[in-house]
Amino acid sequence: MKTLASIGLMLLTVTMSAQRVGLVLSGGGAKGSAHIGVIKALEENEIPIDYIVGTSMGAVVGALYAAGFSPEEMEAIVRSPEFQHWMNGTSTEKYQYNYTKAEDNASWLSLDLIIDEKSRASFNTPLANDLIINFVLNEYLTQAAQQAKFDFDSLFIPFKSVTADVFTQKAVALDSGSLMQAVRASMAVPFFYRPIKYNNQYLFDGGIYNNFPVDIMLDEYKPDMIIGSNVATKKDKSYPYDTDEEVINNALLFMFLDRSDPEELRDQDVYIEPNVESYTALDFDKAGTLVDIGYEATQNKIAQLKQKVSRVMSKSTVNSRRKALKQSFLPMEFGALELHGFDNEQKKFVRRLINFEEGKKDLAYVRKSYFQLVSEPYFKNVYPSFSFDKVAGHFVFGLYLKPTAKNALTLDFGGNIATRQVSVLQLGAKLNSFKRKLNTYKLRLSTGRFYEAVNFGTRFNMNPKNRLFLEPSFTFNHWDYFNTGDVLDKDVEPIVVNRIDRSIGSTLGIGTGSRSVITLNTRFIRNTDEYGNTNVVSSNDVLDKLDLTSFVTEVAYERNSLNKKQFPSSGTRFYASAKYFNGSLNYSPGTTSIIFNPNAPTELSRNANWLALDVGFDEYFEVSKTYTFGWMFNAQYSTFDRLYNYRGSQMYLPVFEPLFDSKTYFLENYRAPGFLGAGIRQIWRPKRSLEMRLELYAYSPFEQILEGPNQEALVKTGFDSISFLGMAALVYNTLPGPISLRLNYIEQNNVPFGLMLSFGYLIFERKSH
Repeated sequence: MKTLASIGLMLLTVTMSAQRVGLVLSGGGAKGSAHIGVIKALEENEIPIDYIVGTSMGAVVGALYAAGFSPEEMEAIVRSPEFQHWMNGTSTEKYQYNYTKAEDNASWLSLDLIIDEKSRASFNTPLANDLIINFVLNEYLTQAAQQAKFDFDSLFIPFKSVTADVFTQKAVALDSGSLMQAVRASMAVPFFYRPIKYNNQYLFDGGIYNNFPVDIMLDEYKPDMIIGSNVATKKDKSYPYDTDEEVINNALLFMFLDRSDPEELRDQDVYIEPNVESYTALDFDKAGTLVDIGYEATQNKIAQLKQKVSRVMSKSTVNSRRKALKQSFLPMEFGALELHGFDNEQKKFVRRLINFEEGKKDLAYVRKSYFQLVSEPYFKNVYPSFSFDKVAGHFVFGLYLKPTAKNALTLDFGGNIATRQVSVLQLGAKLNSFKRKLNTYKLRLSTGRFYEAVNFGTRFNMNPKNRLFLEPSFTFNHWDYFNTGDVLDKDVEPIVVNRIDRSIGSTLGIGTGSRSVITLNTRFIRNTDEYGNTNVVSSNDVLDKLDLTSFVTEVAYERNSLNKKQFPSSGTRFYASAKYFNGSLNYSPGTTSIIFNPNAPTELSRNANWLALDVGFDEYFEVSKTYTFGWMFNAQYSTFDRLYNYRGSQMYLPVFEPLFDSKTYFLENYRAPGFLGAGIRQIWRPKRSLEMRLELYAYSPFEQILEGPNQEALVKTGFDSISFLGMAALVYNTLPGPISLRLNYIEQNNVPFGLMLSFGYLIFERKSH
């Protein structure tokens, strides 16, 4: 027994005297991905890591490693296509519910205001959406935190997350509680991500006061030596005159990286500074390359490290410990829901969607329920947190809502500025209000020489679990195709067509799956079309006038995972609709009509009943990181009967409009009762935000209406020869919207080629037909 005691005492003495190594990881946004390469190289070279302290992205990487993720697993995460979406807050198919998605509009910027019950308004517009990353961090970190009894010093590697308390202006090192909340608080760059409360205290990105927390490592863990990985050192001691244009986009982040200098490291410590000068804090799409840079920088320091670190830790030993840790994790089964900051009515709404009355639920159920909830814009101020009930033996799904009040107002500004006279200014407002039920009220105004519109609507969420909603709306559209002059091409002859489109009705919809919506729409429409029967009309001419009064019933299905509302480059969209019109038409010929009689004004009336079918498909394939191939198909058919003349007969025919600005042309040669259209789209991305697009479309009608010698409408059946449309474009994607220079080709237009430069979106309100 004395011998065993002596051996134990010797082992304890050796352990206590063994060299302890601390790893400090700085903040730096996307550049922090380089820390993964640093850890990868340290493990491969058997350099031990006994403690980790991290700030911002350094806290994310450090927490993942402390939770048992290997460098290879972390590298796979940041190299995945989903990683960029998580960090930037852009939705992917896995995390979006289309039944709550508003129809696309031309908005550039949105300003969110939260209005409390005392009528005070506060801004709520971070640059990045954090709904996805908040949930993902819970997925990745909670099991390890639970196994460690939520004590960060009991994780696979003892760990501290550095945050900032802006009220006391101090750095705060977090070492217990929710690991997700500790990490998420550390990466809350002001104005970029929303702050979250940790132990009832708002905390921000630790880089505000301590972006390279060597002092915290020394004070808290007192290691024998420190390895410091810094990706955010400030290089500019004075104003960067030669590079200010390049770095100005990162100025916001620079404001909050206060201390990133390695001066606190000692002689026995090792400093690693990956060469990330040519990268920005927002380059999450280059995370894989940054991992390689961190790995190379560390390999260059291995000789120095091995001189200073006498102790070794084999990779096989680390992997064995990691495997044993993960085998001890409890399965992620949830048995309770906790709601914080919700009032009673809000709680009822959420519990109709998420409940555990029928027993424990798995992570997939919780994920689906969470993203269904936050797809409602009203609940975008929710963040999740996983905890553990030791008595019941299950995980608890917690949701925190900013307890401001029941109303959230969003103001939109957008439109399109173009070299053709189709520029449009759009203003919008949307109020999400919770009074017993979740209701949405929206108003959108558009104005320009070519197009103006008013759209007002409300949305009642009747059953959040079954995704059933009712949406009454009123829409007024006005298109003046004569006012579409081209600054770059004076030879273009605009067509004389003036259209007013009015509709009032409601849509009943239900979500099916995450990306699909089935809708039943009924509305009353009253439209007025004025047009000339020739393209040359004098100021003294009276235009033909066509009035349509009708009830419309439409059944539609859409599944949409496209990544952008215009110029998409990934995802798919399938849509199909059937509309039935039941009404009447009144026609008054003008002076350009051959039946015009100034001495005996004529007004003709007839019933207008017809069926319109539409089906289409869009899909994109990423062939490589720089090249994407896409294709589309559209088929339409209508039983609309020809009217009193050719031009009037075209007004309600289906039309093939595949180009970005197709809807700004009255494409009379691409309108037909029935047609097939298809196209291919090729996209090259020489840089992240720059695209070169080449699109080619083919159109062939199988039934069409032609103009006779006396302006009459003649019906021709059977497939006609194929005609083409195309576009070659340079598109630069900015945060507000795309800047595009496009060369259009429309074979059957009066001027086939057209060059157009524009900024923004050409998206109009929904037509009534």
